[in-house]
Amino acid sequence: MLSVPVYWHFFSLDAPSIAVLWACSFARTAQLPASASAIAVLGIGTWLIYVADRLLDAHSARHSPLNHDLRERHFFHAGHRRPFLVAAAIATIVLLWLISIMTPDARFEDTLLFAVSMLYFAIVHLPFIRIRKSFPRELAVGILFACATAVPAWSQPQSPHAALLPSILLFAGLCCLNCLAIEIWERPIAPIRQLTIPAIVLCVVAASAVVMLTLRNSGEIRLTAAALVSALLILALDRIHGRFAQREPNLEEATSFLLAMRIAADAALLTPLLFVLPWHG
Repeated sequence: MLSVPVYWHFFSLDAPSIAVLWACSFARTAQLPASASAIAVLGIGTWLIYVADRLLDAHSARHSPLNHDLRERHFFHAGHRRPFLVAAAIATIVLLWLISIMTPDARFEDTLLFAVSMLYFAIVHLPFIRIRKSFPRELAVGILFACATAVPAWSQPQSPHAALLPSILLFAGLCCLNCLAIEIWERPIAPIRQLTIPAIVLCVVAASAVVMLTLRNSGEIRLTAAALVSALLILALDRIHGRFAQREPNLEEATSFLLAMRIAADAALLTPLLFVLPWHG
């Protein structure tokens, strides 16, 4: 029987939840009103991109010998392809209406991000683009995700860009760490790449410490603390993965464990629920 966290993951609600949470946190720490339409555009747009990506991954794998790259989320989307397409069509109509009532600045920045996202889709999913295999997909997803999440706060006329930038950069590093960790856990890789997670965590921790020393706004300090705790949680999950891998589990155990790790890695980014949203000022 599937649990709520598994459905959260299978229905591609994990990424939109994280995006909306951090977007609201950026607005709150910058003492800006969170635009409901901009937040809705972010949530719906993120959901559509992730559903499209997983459906395209499943479709591409059917025509290639690399079916081992598929995970439960891909099988779930492929098995429920028609309901997802119907829901996506309805969501697209709502999204277009919301975009039509957005502020010009937010619409312009979202359009730029959409163009870059389409370039990403072309590089990753079109078979005739030769740089597909060497393309740093995890880094691109992490940076794009962080930029899109920052738009609702960044695009406001009174937005304190200089104050927001350190938090946005930290979140971008955190998103890249999340994507790389999942990639490393789910696919056999050379041992040297396993040093990537501790290295990025060390960078995030060091950057967080530096940023905290320069910040005076308590909201910004709490958001930085949230990023720091998220990075440490992912490092802890990586240690758990390493110990589990040493046991040489069977296929069923490994599949269930990797699904739990994927969900936990995304849940580790929900730290603003504890550090930011319950607090005011």
